[in-house]
Amino acid sequence: MRTSHKEMRRKINAEVSKITDEELFSSAAFAAYLTDIAEAVTKRYKRRLRVETIYDTSENAMIACTNNRNILINTGNYISQSMPYRKLKAESILGLVGHEVGHMLFTNFRISETYFSELSYGRLYPQMELSEEEQESFTEVTDYFKAGTEAQKQAILKAAKLLLNILEDAYIEARICDRYTGRFATGIHLNNIRFTEMMPSVTEQLTNGCYRFSVFCNLLNQYCRSGDINNRDGYTGELLDLFYDVLPLVDDAIYDEDMKRRCYAVNRILLMVWAYIKEIAEKAEEKENTSEILQKLNKQIPQMAEVPSLNGTPIAAGSSVDTQKYIGGRTEIEEKLRKATEQESGRIPWMKTDDFDEGEEGGVEQNLSYHGAGYSTAGDDISRILTAVAKEKVQEELSLALTEEMQQEAEHIRLGNAHSGIKIIINRMQEIEESYIQQYQSVAPPLLAISKQIQKRLQRVFKDMSFTGKESALLMGRRIEPRLLMDREGRFFSRNRLPSEKKSLAVAVLMDESGSMADQDRVTYARAAGIIIYDFCKAMDVPILIMGHTDDSNVQIYAYTDFDSMDKMDRYRLMDLSARYGNRDGAALRYVAERLLKQPEEKKLLLLVSDGQPAGTGGYLGSAAEADLRGIKKEYTNKGILFVAAAIGDDKENIERIYGDAFLEISDLTKLPFLLVKKIEKELKG
Repeated sequence: MRTSHKEMRRKINAEVSKITDEELFSSAAFAAYLTDIAEAVTKRYKRRLRVETIYDTSENAMIACTNNRNILINTGNYISQSMPYRKLKAESILGLVGHEVGHMLFTNFRISETYFSELSYGRLYPQMELSEEEQESFTEVTDYFKAGTEAQKQAILKAAKLLLNILEDAYIEARICDRYTGRFATGIHLNNIRFTEMMPSVTEQLTNGCYRFSVFCNLLNQYCRSGDINNRDGYTGELLDLFYDVLPLVDDAIYDEDMKRRCYAVNRILLMVWAYIKEIAEKAEEKENTSEILQKLNKQIPQMAEVPSLNGTPIAAGSSVDTQKYIGGRTEIEEKLRKATEQESGRIPWMKTDDFDEGEEGGVEQNLSYHGAGYSTAGDDISRILTAVAKEKVQEELSLALTEEMQQEAEHIRLGNAHSGIKIIINRMQEIEESYIQQYQSVAPPLLAISKQIQKRLQRVFKDMSFTGKESALLMGRRIEPRLLMDREGRFFSRNRLPSEKKSLAVAVLMDESGSMADQDRVTYARAAGIIIYDFCKAMDVPILIMGHTDDSNVQIYAYTDFDSMDKMDRYRLMDLSARYGNRDGAALRYVAERLLKQPEEKKLLLLVSDGQPAGTGGYLGSAAEADLRGIKKEYTNKGILFVAAAIGDDKENIERIYGDAFLEISDLTKLPFLLVKKIEKELKG
């Protein structure tokens, strides 16, 4: 099965149009893209991380979280999926990554932990003076922590966590947008604007039975995220009045580097809205059901993510947040989102609701000179990732088709009487686990350096072979050089030098994967040889097949790479080369020889790596097995295949007896990779 590069590109282009959001946003390529962008920010603070993705569109599915080492993003979350275009969805997901990076860099987890620890004992942190009205509310709070049920205590703590999360989210997002303008800022603003648009109005929430505390939190969350609230039905009442009362506390806290200021603000707000929280605590007393109350709060108060409970010290914030630039950036993204979605049907209409710019104090100004990064690279990024995902899918399809072709070929090969009743089973990994990639990246660099050295030397040889010019001072020829007629040795002939051609060569490598290969790291050196040979042959445009074999009542062949494979993941498949069971060499050798024989190249080289005599099930061993191997070697040598049998175990005499002039003794295992590549180099030179 041969597939040209042109055909490969055609398949990839056709596949791009078929890729769904789920395939794109849950792909390894997209997760790697998110990791690269996140690490570009965190590496400077010596904080490595990894972004992982899931795709869950179910109701109340999580959106994002972090454990300070990994970030988990649900790319199927309702905010991102509400975006009308794929480009905007990608920007939204980047905003979620930026949000979690913000927590990792700027949230003071120690203060957060101290705050909730103190509150659980009925104490406020930081300590603060209370008004008479606040003291009355706080006394009721402490009474619940002293004598209330566990459900009531958890309900109060949950309310405090929701309030602190809202303020902390606003702080870390402002920090990220101020310091890292561009894709993170764009995504964060997009999410916040969309979050506010999608929030039901106050009247709708109350009609649907939401707790008053939930409605209050949603108003606060909208304001902190977008500077606006969704009050399109013109609600007026106690909730809105209380919301306006807490705004000065919020404005003082959300841009302050000291998290204690936000804890202080939460304490004040908690006591101001205590009547609403008390309603929930009383319901918890009636039902004695903690999970039911908490689930209802989670459902009524949508959040991007909770502040994680972690350890870690925030980085120095440096200068204060440029609030004008932050708000100006939000205004610009708001306008871009409005333009991008103006053709969208069924969308909640945009409405400017309440103006918070009243009075002489405070206020917000637009920074009309701010231009940000907008969407300049988003389209290119998504196009590139789409192509990568499509390429991966095409390669998976081709790899599966290749495996099926090899299996069909194995079923039609006549193995001979020595292998009567034996099946050949082709094994080829269709999906490469991340662990194989990491292992390869760990061990490959020094091995690839060896490959590069031999490549350079061979390329110089080929350059000399391609040299054209005139050879003079020859003893015979048809052309006489007058200037050499006085030469005493009679060297006065010359001729034109024609370029030599590189010999066409195909290489097959068959690795012994019997259990004894585990001894003395034999399989490790065989794996190293495979890595070098694969890299060398690919660089020199030499068709390469590398397979391993073992015997567990049937012949198991492990196809790492094949002549027809265009899959760049083959190099990682080589990390699976292992010591397994027995070895029925004859069947595996015949299969690989048949596959090599079909190659059109002028020269065909078959390298065998083995640590001993054949020892397969069903009595395949001893003189009968040796005779089988000698017969196979003779048959395919007559058909034009050059054999090299590398002996790397203690059974060298028997291997030499089997393969004769093809025998290559490897007394030093460390030289195995180099010596095998030298054999290939020799055949290329011709």
